[in-house]
Parts: sequence; structure tokens; C-alpha cells
Amino acid sequence: MKNKYRRGLSWFWVALCAFGIFFTVPFARTIQRFVSEKWGSELFGYTVLISTGIVFFLALYILIFKLKIRSASNYIWLFAIGCAYVYFTLKLWESPEEAVHFLEYGLLGFFIFNALKLKIKDRSIFVMAFLIGCLIGIFDEILQWIVKERFWDFRDVGLNALSSGLFQTAIWLGIKPKEISQKTLPRSLRTVSIYLAANILLLGLCFSNTPKRVQSYTKALPFLSFLQQEEAMNQFNLKHKDPEIGTFYSRLTIDQLLSIDKRNAKDYGQVLHEWKEKDYAEYLRAHPGIWVPMLYEIRVHIFRRDKRYERALQAENEKQKKQNMFIAFKENEILEKYFGHTMKESPYAWSEETSARVEAQIDKNISYKSPVSASFFSPKSEKQMWVVILIFLTLLFAANWIYLRKNSQPKS
Repeated sequence: MKNKYRRGLSWFWVALCAFGIFFTVPFARTIQRFVSEKWGSELFGYTVLISTGIVFFLALYILIFKLKIRSASNYIWLFAIGCAYVYFTLKLWESPEEAVHFLEYGLLGFFIFNALKLKIKDRSIFVMAFLIGCLIGIFDEILQWIVKERFWDFRDVGLNALSSGLFQTAIWLGIKPKEISQKTLPRSLRTVSIYLAANILLLGLCFSNTPKRVQSYTKALPFLSFLQQEEAMNQFNLKHKDPEIGTFYSRLTIDQLLSIDKRNAKDYGQVLHEWKEKDYAEYLRAHPGIWVPMLYEIRVHIFRRDKRYERALQAENEKQKKQNMFIAFKENEILEKYFGHTMKESPYAWSEETSARVEAQIDKNISYKSPVSASFFSPKSEKQMWVVILIFLTLLFAANWIYLRKNSQPKS
């Protein structure tokens, strides 16, 4: 009874932490704006860095004074993972609020491991905890897709997985709990396989949630019709390589981009005029990429260009200035070449003087890859994706069957 109570309480903390993550989804943008206006968005990044430092020194205290560990490998791994947290937090410094994923899924990973260790005593526990964290992370992003002013992002799914993986690695190789020492049992492998299959299948369904699919099931289920206004989870976007500009992504082919730009320039330019002083997020909601990809993509490119140009003007050192000027220049090149007619009719076109001034400060021959409309992972087609998933699940089933047969044979 005591063990059942402890397991129940441990999973209660997992559920409470997951609920806390889900509960903040509708309010995240409001919190982000409040913090950014009052203290600056960098506060999110500093909070993550300080929390990482606190956890790191707490782990050192446990290793030195509680567990009395003298093995150098524990400390090396712990230090390496701490550095990884710092590195990825700094990589996200342009949008430091994104680094909060590391706090959320680090804490969730702690509760998941504590719940699992009451029953699982082999090393599969680390993979299991990681996969449970990933699964919750995918549901977190699905909820964001449903909620107004929030968007689905495969990159955030990756950040959630990264945080879960780093935390479990820290326990596995940094702490090395003594109670986790048994050989991996067949039932543990089966459980890991089930969680892995659940992650793969759920991700596959998310990739398959294209505009056509949304339109199809919302017609059959009218109470879900509000989902038609949400940005698509995936559209199998096209990758375009321009030898002069670099790489960029679009829902449309090059011919479609140029044709629509020429045909609808006046109408689209008028839309951009009307929305000039209105909220950017509201614009994206009113012109979803599902239905008007040209209007959606041009506004995102403009936003990225203007944001980088603003940062370049405010940069404290020459390196940051040049980096941001370069991105602004390249985004403007994409806008002028593929959205040129619409840009001339809009209030966002750069003057020749501005373009020349920016160009004079950068090396425009450096390769560039615009993240606008890029997917975290983009298979060529839905059919190809599901064939790969089916093959993977078949191999996973075969691996379980072989492992079970091998471990069920009587020893001579």
C-alpha cells in the first residue's frame, strides 16, 4: 500500500507539472508582453541561465557531500551538459522566451524520472523518461495550435525533446544513481518501444494535418470548424535555391510566386496598407498561410527584415550590427525579387538609398538561408513519410521479438 501511495503521489506531480505547462499556453503571450515591456525579454534568458547554474551547483553538492562520488567522469558529464544548456540558451537569445522550454521540460523530466524509478530499475528508465517528456511536449504544441494567438512549431517540439534529453543524460551520466543497475528487461524494452511508437505516430499525424486534411475533417465535424482559421501544422513546403540570394521556403512554386505577385499586387498592396498600424499577430490570424500563402509569407519576410534592421541600428558592437544588417538585406532581396510588384504597392518598400546603405555594410556573397516557412523536418510527400514510419515500426516490432526470443531461451 505504501509503494502504491508513493507511485501515485509521484505521478500526481508529473500530471501537475504537465498541467501547469498546458495551463500557461493561453496566457503565454500576455506574460511575454508584460515581462518584455517591464523588464525586457532578456529576463527570460537570464532566468534560464541562473536556474541552470543553481541546478548545476546543487548537483555538485549532492555528488560531493551526499553521494561522496570521486569519479571524474560524473563531473565531466555534468559540466558538459551544463555547458550545453548555456549554449542552447544563448543560441536562442534573439527570442529568449523560447529558452523557457528548458526550464519547463527539465522540471518535468525530474518528476517523470522520480515516478519511474519506483518501478523501473534498469537503464531503459532514461529513454522511457525522455520519450514521455517528448510525448507531453508534442501535446503541448498541439494545444498551442488550437489556442488563439499561439502557433504550432516543429522547432518547439525539438526544443522540448532537447530539454528532456539533456536532463535525462545529466541523471544517467552525471548523477549515475546506484539503484539503476539492472540489465534491461524485455518488458522494459516493450514499454520503451510503445512510447517510441506513440511519439512517431503522433508526429506523423501532425505532419499529415495539412490544410486539405483540416478542411476535410472539419466538414465532417462542424464543431471543429474554428480550426480552419489556424495556421497549418504542415504543408510539405517547397525549398527554393536562388544562386544570388540563397535558400528560402514557400508554400508556392517560383512560377506561382511571380504570377500571383504580378496579378494581385494592387489588391495585396492595399491589404498591407490597411494593416500597417495593426497588430502583427492579428494580421497572421486574419491572413493564414492555409488560404492566402502570398499575403502570409510576404508579411513574415517583412517582419523579419524590419526586426533585423532595427536590431542592427541598436547593436552595441560591429559584429552584431553586420550580422543583422546582412539578414535584413537578404530578406529584402527575397521581397524585391519574388514579391516585388506587391512591395511597390505597399508601405514597406525600401528606398534605393536604404538598400545601398545596408549593402555597403555587409558581404552579400555569404550564403543565406531564410527560416520563413521552413519546417523542423520536411519529408517530400505524405505517402513517403508514412512508408518510412511503417518500415520503422516494423523494424521496432522485429527488434522486440528477437530480443524476447533471445532472453526467453533457457541457459545451458
